[in-house]
Amino acid sequence: MYILNTSFMVEYEVHDHWLDTFRNRFLPHLRQLGFTELIFTKVISNDQEGHFTYSLQIPMQDLSRYEEFTGEILSEYAAVYRPVFGEKVLWFGSLLKKIES
Repeated sequence: MYILNTSFMVEYEVHDHWLDTFRNRFLPHLRQLGFTELIFTKVISNDQEGHFTYSLQIPMQDLSRYEEFTGEILSEYAAVYRPVFGEKVLWFGSLLKKIES
């Protein structure tokens, strides 16, 4: 089993709009695509200046789903949301391999 972790750094000035869009458009879109086990969290840290950080974790059974997500879905996300939020929302992903429960 794998876990895809995508972290989003969101500047204060676009935070509310981004969060609303993410919750009400992007997450439902992922569920429609079959990604049903979504873990969406806000990172709690004292050193966040000028931005909020969020984490989206998605368990995946195999690497083909990971490749689909990073190749197609994140590209689609960038095409739709980068024109809206520009550099005020940045993201990066990490692939984790589950070792034990």
